[in-house]
Amino acid sequence: MIQLTINRKNDYAFKRIFGHEDTKDILARFLTVVLEIPIEPDELDLIQTEFSPEYIMDKASRLDIYVRHSASHKKMIIEMQVGDEGNIECRTMYYWSKGYSEELKEKQDYASLPRMINIVIMDFDVFKWNDDSKFHGVFRVLEHNEGVLFSDVLEIHTLELPKLNRQPPKAEWSPLECWGLYLNNVEGEVMERIAEQEPMVRRAMTIEDIFMKNEEERHLYEIRENNRRDYYNAISTYEKRGIQKGLQEGMQKGMKKGMQKGMLKGMQKGKQEVAQLMLQKNMPIKFIQEVTGLSEAEIRTIR
Repeated sequence: MIQLTINRKNDYAFKRIFGHEDTKDILARFLTVVLEIPIEPDELDLIQTEFSPEYIMDKASRLDIYVRHSASHKKMIIEMQVGDEGNIECRTMYYWSKGYSEELKEKQDYASLPRMINIVIMDFDVFKWNDDSKFHGVFRVLEHNEGVLFSDVLEIHTLELPKLNRQPPKAEWSPLECWGLYLNNVEGEVMERIAEQEPMVRRAMTIEDIFMKNEEERHLYEIRENNRRDYYNAISTYEKRGIQKGLQEGMQKGMKKGMQKGMLKGMQKGKQEVAQLMLQKNMPIKFIQEVTGLSEAEIRTIR
């Protein structure tokens, strides 16, 4: 029985498994499955394979995988997003545009720009699909009415891992579902069956084993795990404090508003009682109006 030994959503572990020179065969298979085009390991050129120390120590930074596919003139960014920090759509577009604009060098023609593909793996729900179990979305720039493609330079793939948990039990999964479940940290019998269906998943698990037995790499993995945990714990704490403060302020405002409302209601009742006494003594309505400030209609209803 296979035992879970690693959190594959840890971005350091994710980059070590998929974004290393000696694991390009794993990355090639993953990209082949997601993009539905054949990709060979020797067609991939990894960019920024080194791990910067300040990124390892940073609680919030992401360790994305940048790669070029020489056969199709594509540049791809694969990122793992564990926490929902909001505005994932805007942030994805920002990183896509930043990566795309950096490609154009001085005196270069626009035609030399590569296609830019973002693959965003998310551990939270973002989109509402007609099919509740759908977890893979593909976005391109299309004309609104007829669906004509404006340009193929922009392509964004989203993998929403929680949606896999809503799928009914299956005897067999698609290759993409196998990789999604693998990233979703499944274990036991399910993990065994996935590894049988997708041999490259078992290869990834072998890399995990080597990775976790390496003291230095395990240490860096644990730093990232602790830092990210602290980061999201801090966000959660601030949110709770914000909610608590909001409730306190709301209660104070509510009490103040209630007191004001009660005072106005009491004053109105007092005016009505004075008007009633004056009516009993047959005093003129105009005089009662001047004394109480009530309208003639209000005074007549007291009768």
